Amino acid sequence: MTAGSRPEAPLPVRPRPRHGETADSYLRRLAAANHLHFSYLRRYLATRQGSYDPVNPVRLAALAGRDPAAIVHAFPELAPAAPSPATRRYPREEVERNRVARREKYAAIRRDADSGYTQRAIISRHRVGRRTIALALASAEPPERKKIHRESAALNGLHAIIDAMLDRNPAIGTAAIWQRLADDHGRTVAYYTLRTYVVSRRTPDKAD
Repeated sequence: MTAGSRPEAPLPVRPRPRHGETADSYLRRLAAANHLHFSYLRRYLATRQGSYDPVNPVRLAALAGRDPAAIVHAFPELAPAAPSPATRRYPREEVERNRVARREKYAAIRRDADSGYTQRAIISRHRVGRRTIALALASAEPPERKKIHRESAALNGLHAIIDAMLDRNPAIGTAAIWQRLADDHGRTVAYYTLRTYVVSRRTPDKAD
């Protein structure tokens, strides 16, 4: 098997897919049965051979000696994804309008407070909470909205392993980490997710 060439014959040993098995699990069994590194087989079967793209079900079917439809039926996650609705992005003008509106509300709250309105009355008049009132009285400028940082669930349980690799070898590349996770720890993660985490753990001059 050579990356970049089209497979002409199935692999010598072709285990049957198990009921409820994932494509990742099946690829590991297929690789082991044919004495191949899982990471090599996984990248060979990628949509763009040699990349970290999703598995190409047609190429997998050829190596497994099965019909592509049967492969997709056994592993629904390999079916082409339906186009998802575009994530809403707020136009800059709308963001600025909202900020101006918040600034005006802050000013109104401050005026009412200066006029002697009670906190309860301000809450009722402007339909805001105590925290908003406190922020308005502390500053005329609304605070910037905080960006929420979430650790990727795809790396759950792997952060310590990845950190250990980086500690042992600060120059290790993302590709080498991906391969070790795949072959030595039995975990397949999205390359982009892994790279983002690796870059975040490094200083800019050491980023991949």
